[in-house]
Amino acid sequence: MSEEIERAYRKDEEHTPDEVVDRFSVRNWYIELFPDEYDEIRYEVNTEDWVSLADYFKDNPHGGLEELMLDKVVEEPKIDKSIIGKLKSSVKVPEEFKFTDNMTFYTMLRNIFRGKNILVTGPSGCGKSSLGKILADITSKEYYAFNFGDTMNPSAKLLGDTKFDKDSGTWFQPSRFVSAIQSNSFVMLDEVTRDRTGDLGNILMPVLDGQKYLALDESDKADTVEISSDAFFYATANIGREYLGASHDLDRAWKDRFTGGIYELDYLPQSKEMELISIRVPKIEEDDARRITEFTKKVRDLYKAEELNVAVSTRMAISTAELVVDGMTLLDALKHTCLPFYPVQGGDDTERVRVLQAIQSMGE
Repeated sequence: MSEEIERAYRKDEEHTPDEVVDRFSVRNWYIELFPDEYDEIRYEVNTEDWVSLADYFKDNPHGGLEELMLDKVVEEPKIDKSIIGKLKSSVKVPEEFKFTDNMTFYTMLRNIFRGKNILVTGPSGCGKSSLGKILADITSKEYYAFNFGDTMNPSAKLLGDTKFDKDSGTWFQPSRFVSAIQSNSFVMLDEVTRDRTGDLGNILMPVLDGQKYLALDESDKADTVEISSDAFFYATANIGREYLGASHDLDRAWKDRFTGGIYELDYLPQSKEMELISIRVPKIEEDDARRITEFTKKVRDLYKAEELNVAVSTRMAISTAELVVDGMTLLDALKHTCLPFYPVQGGDDTERVRVLQAIQSMGE
């Protein structure tokens, strides 16, 4: 019991009612005397403290609670013992990434815990790839990234290649992918819709489903690599009319390999995108961050109305903020970052003019 309460108790001991015999009756008595204070903050203390606290507040109705130095305990908190509940209580949402709904983050962590593959779709520049690296860091898995759009030889990328030298003769060099899937790894399959051959997806089918193996060739007696139970697969896909060289959707069989783990990310609401810009570019002025996000929203609304073929990405917004911090005016930074995505095509400058108008509406 604090000194203040102890002094008050000794001074006003005769005010303690005879019927107060336990902490529950004391608490009820206290509620009747001081309902406002009890509603604001509750204490779990012994009987003597309840009595003296009630006496203290009876004679000091405007006294604060902070100086009394009592432990604040209202009731036993309910503990969520589910997987997602435990994750919420032990892992904070990363500041460097913003979610429209934080439950998206926790269900992703749950999928990693359960070994359920994740597929993230969404527009370019909304953070799909950077999110993969963040999740790998949080889960302490070794990070490997494989881009589906940068190869014309899928088998060499995923399986390996035959090598030759005059001393050793012919020998097989396994790929980096083969090494990755045999360890406690976070394997990012980036831009899977940009696989122009279709072969990458076919090779990966038995890797991603319950078979959990990788065949190193197509023969009946092919050597196989067993997938580690600690290897996790995270895929990203750009789906939409503006992505040249990308399929407009994913094969149903491919989607089935990610059942329960398919997430559709979109660009952030303006307030959250402002927060993200402020975190990624700490020196940006709040007003500049606000105007950048007003511009991105305006252009994205034009894209949704099919008046533009390309939207402004979060990546472009962050690049604009970096240019402003380094000394470029906001309008010039927007022009420098965004106009190359809206070229004049065949003499038609309609889209470029609309974007210029949106930039100019930001003013200086």
